[in-house]
Amino acid sequence: MSESLRNDGRIWVPKKPGDSRTPSQIPEDERDYYLERLYPSFGNLVPRDVASRRAKEMCDKGLGVGKTKMAVYLDFADAIKRNGKHWIEEKYGNLFDMYHEITAEDPYADPMRIYPAVHYTMGGLWVDYNLMSTIPGLFVIGEANFSDHGANRLGASALMQGLADGYFILPYTLSDYLAKTKFSSLSTTHPEFEKAMKAIVEQVKKLLGIRGKQPVNEIHKKLGKVLWILSGWGGMKKG
Repeated sequence: MSESLRNDGRIWVPKKPGDSRTPSQIPEDERDYYLERLYPSFGNLVPRDVASRRAKEMCDKGLGVGKTKMAVYLDFADAIKRNGKHWIEEKYGNLFDMYHEITAEDPYADPMRIYPAVHYTMGGLWVDYNLMSTIPGLFVIGEANFSDHGANRLGASALMQGLADGYFILPYTLSDYLAKTKFSSLSTTHPEFEKAMKAIVEQVKKLLGIRGKQPVNEIHKKLGKVLWILSGWGGMKKG
């Protein structure tokens, strides 16, 4: 589940270890909203590494929920009561549907069960200070290189690395490489060139032949919104 869900969901576990009651059977005074208790200034919006460590600690203490006891509750009851189910559907409907498909449970009626998992790792390709790899002329930017993120990718911050590389570094380093490097001449009559050109022309014709009615900038806006939400950072700010 996306980190953005913590914007409106409250995380809790039963105060009693091994409590096997359903969430609805556990009264408020027997629930531990531990992030709100431990971090009153941030509550459920603590950074993901902090939230992940605390969730694991709770499960290690025997306070986990579900059949495996390796989960904590992410509860939207208060948000639904405050803003209505439709409001939640508009913000998180796709994620709620995904949860329902995976668990066959209704997250609008019962709290989600979540547990920290590996985000994803990709060590990143080695690059020099000009962002060029060990292959001359092959530059690697954004989260595909190792330079800032190493093995840990952090959603929107990885996106920012791509923007920084593309806007502020490559315009200088790549142009410098092209200006100082002597390249052998290439013929546009080479069979591989003609093959690539034909494939590109066919692809462009296919795209132009779609004759869609929705402007591309509208699709771009929707994609941007989805990526922002899925990155986990889209839910770190109220509103």
